[in-house]
Amino acid sequence: MQSLSLRPVLAPVLGVAICLLVSPHPGAALRVGPLQRFTARAVSVVDSKDVGPIDILVDHWSNDTERDALQHTFIDKGAEELLPVLHRLHGRAGVVLLPGVQALGTRVRTRTPKNLLFARERVTKAGRQLVFIADQHVGLGEPAIYSRAELQEFNLLDIRIGPDGKGFGKVARAKDVTYNKQTKMFEVKNYGELPARLVDVHVEKMTEMR
Repeated sequence: MQSLSLRPVLAPVLGVAICLLVSPHPGAALRVGPLQRFTARAVSVVDSKDVGPIDILVDHWSNDTERDALQHTFIDKGAEELLPVLHRLHGRAGVVLLPGVQALGTRVRTRTPKNLLFARERVTKAGRQLVFIADQHVGLGEPAIYSRAELQEFNLLDIRIGPDGKGFGKVARAKDVTYNKQTKMFEVKNYGELPARLVDVHVEKMTEMR
């Protein structure tokens, strides 16, 4: 009987406690929009000329479990099996916005988005390494009309930013990707031998709303 009589009292008390646990703390900052934004300039695969702006918007950084799933598949089964594993990860991690197509009408002048299904960063005293993986051909530095095509393939974007806050990036398909056991990062194989596809990469400051 005593336990029954306490129910009307305990119910509202528990409700208040749950509200306090899930509600944001007074004065806490609320994030609006992407977690992180990087801007850069794409360079042509033909003559290394500037071909337009690139924006990378990060919704969230992929966790260790997602990284390990790709790593184990890469080591045990090879690069050709990475794409199916990528599709089993937990949704989109971000998006890269490519230049639109000029002189062919308003619709195609809009930026071309490519979803990023994996995003990791590594920060050291020497700078910052960013790795983004898409499940379709990204086409950095290629003619914009081609980059709009939805060609499914594993593409990895490996960006290195120095202490000065500026960097450059290179892109590779699955066969040209390796896993660095020391840094625990996927990266472009033979990084120093490939041409840059992104230049003047830098971090944009994000604003918070209270």
